[in-house]
Amino acid sequence: MESENSSSEEAKGKHLAWWGSIAGVCLMITLGSIFITRSYLERQRYERENWRPPYLGRLEDDLPAVNRTGEKVSLGQLRNKVYVVGYQYTDCPAGCLGLAAVMKSLERDFGSEPQFQLVSISVNPEGDTPEKMDAWVKKKGVDEANWWFLTGNPEAFTRYMLQQFKLYSTEKITDPAMKAAQGEFAHDQRLVIVDGAANIRGYYDVMNVQYGQHEIDRLRRDLKLVLHPELKLSDVQAVEPPTP
Repeated sequence: MESENSSSEEAKGKHLAWWGSIAGVCLMITLGSIFITRSYLERQRYERENWRPPYLGRLEDDLPAVNRTGEKVSLGQLRNKVYVVGYQYTDCPAGCLGLAAVMKSLERDFGSEPQFQLVSISVNPEGDTPEKMDAWVKKKGVDEANWWFLTGNPEAFTRYMLQQFKLYSTEKITDPAMKAAQGEFAHDQRLVIVDGAANIRGYYDVMNVQYGQHEIDRLRRDLKLVLHPELKLSDVQAVEPPTP
């Protein structure tokens, strides 16, 4: 009888030990899951707060040009600057004026930043002489010291905008009605942010009929974050999703 009781106690002990092991494993799994989930959520929160506009490319080569003042310049001189680039030309009847208005608003808000620069590159450098560009700038009220209006070699400009900036190719408009309304050239109307290391940090379709304001808001947010790496995402104005 004593032997039977001893065997029964031993069996109970093994049974309890087995369930204790199972409980211990379950507890470890639960604690591990909590730790992993918490770490994941903390990482997500950190990445969200420290989000920055992505690196979408890099300007590997320089672009020699002539500013509207007649001064010879190049994009390489803008290293350590954060600049916004637009593709424009002086004979454009509509779209370029809209781009210039958006860029003017950026100059108004960011012009006091020592790193900030605006660059307008001519779609039609053959027709846009420095003198013509300078007259257009003054007439349109966008005569700012930190805003370059560049002209230069047509082939070099076209190649650079396609290969380096990855902007869409420009096409000549031949239909008389379209030409009267839109100008001689159909060109990419996005604005581009370039950081101080010549990295492209964003493309913004600010002239989009449906989503233009959303793109402008996104441009402003991203520009502020590139200019000020110390800022958190919560420090800048949130960008609402575009309205369908």
